[in-house]
Amino acid sequence: MVYNSYVVYQSLEAAQAVWEAMKLLPDGCINFSGTHYISNEAASANLELAHLKAAILSLAE
Repeated sequence: MVYNSYVVYQSLEAAQAVWEAMKLLPDGCINFSGTHYISNEAASANLELAHLKAAILSLAE
């Protein structure tokens, strides 16, 4: 989480995808420093990458 900042999401679905991605991964894996707008495409790509990274992390355990 970045304090004292803001992010504008293109849609509710984009916001939900980003929050789901952040829940999948340990703290610090997603950094939105300097980000002020997240499109639907960027949100879905981040969610897909979070699913892949979570799967890799679970295999490493």
